[in-house]
Amino acid sequence: MTTMRALQLQQFGPDGLREVRLPMPEPGPGEVLVRLQAVALNHRDLEIVNGRYAMPVSLPLIPVSDAVGEVVALGQGATAFAVGERVSPLFFPDWQDGAFEPRFFAGQLGAGRDGMYREYVALPERELVRVPRHLGAAAACLPIAALTAWRVLDEAGLRPGQRVLVQGLGGVSLFVLQLAPLFGLQTLVVAADATRAARAAALGADLCIDRGRHSDWGEQALVLTGGRGADLVVEVGGRASFAQSARALAVNGSIAMVGYLGGAEIALDIKSLFIAKRARLLGHTVGSRRDFEALNRALEAHRVEPVIAREFGWSEHGEAFALLAEGKLVGKLLIHF
Repeated sequence: MTTMRALQLQQFGPDGLREVRLPMPEPGPGEVLVRLQAVALNHRDLEIVNGRYAMPVSLPLIPVSDAVGEVVALGQGATAFAVGERVSPLFFPDWQDGAFEPRFFAGQLGAGRDGMYREYVALPERELVRVPRHLGAAAACLPIAALTAWRVLDEAGLRPGQRVLVQGLGGVSLFVLQLAPLFGLQTLVVAADATRAARAAALGADLCIDRGRHSDWGEQALVLTGGRGADLVVEVGGRASFAQSARALAVNGSIAMVGYLGGAEIALDIKSLFIAKRARLLGHTVGSRRDFEALNRALEAHRVEPVIAREFGWSEHGEAFALLAEGKLVGKLLIHF
């Protein structure tokens, strides 16, 4: 029997990751066999490995959802792709188009079903998308962070010249910073310190706030924007940052809820936020196949490339997860196969 390498989470905790050999998959009718070339890590992968994910996870499990690979064989009746094309999997395989449905949660890669830390995978062709032709292994960074950023900006419906505020330089925030100019938007980054503020400026941020100097950064955002505030705030901190996000928000603005690193429960001042500012709260959970295809067309047209912090080899997953846990790097962690 032909086998392949895979990484399997056999018990929760970093020490529970084991390299194993599994049977080589064969593409069934309507399926595509993909030789995976790289994966990229997200914070949710760390939560899954540590047994702290928001949904139940059954073990053993192949972790990690974000990947890129090359089509090497087609099952009977599979016509959407050609051998040699490069593809990425959908995070929510059943979300093809339209509005999100709760049933999609159960099928998410690397949690509800096995993920992509393996050499080969056979998937229905509807669960794959072509990646931008100018990207190599870095295309593995797109399925969660880039797609979430794209949907946040697309759904916000802002006009060119309006402003988006992002917190920090994590995965989604970085992609919002990179994609906002494609929508004609101005950017304001709230960075943890002066060094990261300088890095944000180097990456193209129009305005930066050093949170170390301005703990009341919501007020500083108003100062820097002449009292107007941000038309869109991308919220990733949850309880730890929401009050400042509300302060920084412009009248008729929107807060896009994409994370809760500082706690999931928040206090809402209905009078100031919804009555006085007429704010909208927009929840986001990655995006659909249609969104992913639109993102990839835009990335290719504008030659946008993900920011990579570090790159690793197949067996260096321990070091990669340890760096992810530290949370100090700017950019994605990419693991080559």
